[in-house]
Amino acid sequence: MTDSNNPIEVEFEATSEGRYHRSELITWWDQSALLSAKVLVVGAGALGNEIVKNLALVGVGNLTIVDMDIIEHTNLARCVFFRPEHEQKFKSEILAAEASRMNSDVKTAFYTCPIQELGDGFIGQFDLIVAGLDNREARVWLGAAAKRTGRVWIDGAIEGLMGKVQTFVPDGPCYACTMGDKDWEALTKRLSCKLLGVEEMEGGHTPTNATTSSIIAGVQAQEAIKYLVGKKDYFAIENKVWRMMGEQMATFFSIVDISEDCPFHYDFIETKASAQLPTTIGQIWKSAGQSDQAVLGFYDDFILIEGCKKCGGKSKIGYKDLMKRQGMCKSCDTELNIELFSRIQASDTVSQMAIIPEYWPLKTLVEFTHDGNATRYLLERGTK
Repeated sequence: MTDSNNPIEVEFEATSEGRYHRSELITWWDQSALLSAKVLVVGAGALGNEIVKNLALVGVGNLTIVDMDIIEHTNLARCVFFRPEHEQKFKSEILAAEASRMNSDVKTAFYTCPIQELGDGFIGQFDLIVAGLDNREARVWLGAAAKRTGRVWIDGAIEGLMGKVQTFVPDGPCYACTMGDKDWEALTKRLSCKLLGVEEMEGGHTPTNATTSSIIAGVQAQEAIKYLVGKKDYFAIENKVWRMMGEQMATFFSIVDISEDCPFHYDFIETKASAQLPTTIGQIWKSAGQSDQAVLGFYDDFILIEGCKKCGGKSKIGYKDLMKRQGMCKSCDTELNIELFSRIQASDTVSQMAIIPEYWPLKTLVEFTHDGNATRYLLERGTK
């Protein structure tokens, strides 16, 4: 027992140890590489909170967070950074602010939109992508975009006490390679419903909890650190799935192979130049300095929605992922005709159509082919 009137004096010895000293005792650790790294985190829910927490604690210096959702009351039980006063605010905005508050070495940025709206040209600026998504649509898009931009991405998923982590590399299988016929059927239905403006009914929210998200995000962050410091002999989940069955605390690996039928495998091509998005499709040739004989190609679904024949509406053209709820006439509810394009020639009628910026990603890659040669360009529509 101590006497409160005569407190014991304890002397503390000053230390010169830095913030990351204990981490730097790991022989292969490279704190300077982590501080200079640029990581894209897609998803700011239960997994995203834990991913960002871990990466910020170890001093990953630049984190960009993408999520379109707002904070709901139920998020407070599963997301370490969210508080009651944050409800109805954007997840990505709060997560970015709280991560910087926790570690002032970390610079953060955020976007409050689906990752598809930012485009494949956007993700090419990052050293690594770590995702905590909750839908196939975004995963399929991200997998294809990462492959054609030569980026590694680490995907995590949770359900109840189960979870999995897999690392996708440019020369291996993509997320779409892991999907079966039922997965593709569900994805196609979801995309069609959104284009027509009909919200697909979901069978309930996926059950999740804080402990599972903490474990899965911890594995993701641990693998991310290895990539960021270049510890190649420690890469553990390339072309594999690491699964955890929390009920029995069992873990196991399974191998993922490249699907020969997968439509999302592209050869990596260096981007030659960038240009601002012009006002018409036909002006893209001039912006890229291309001959009219070159063929313009798109990596993501590019569609023409014809104007309503009953109401005389104008036709619209753009990227399918950004034209949700545009496939139905708003005046008479008539389903509109839709034509899919993967390639356009300068002489095609659609090349004269106006570009509507909101139907184009922030930064998107396009490809011109001429005389058997392919050239890639980055089109930017300005700041978001």
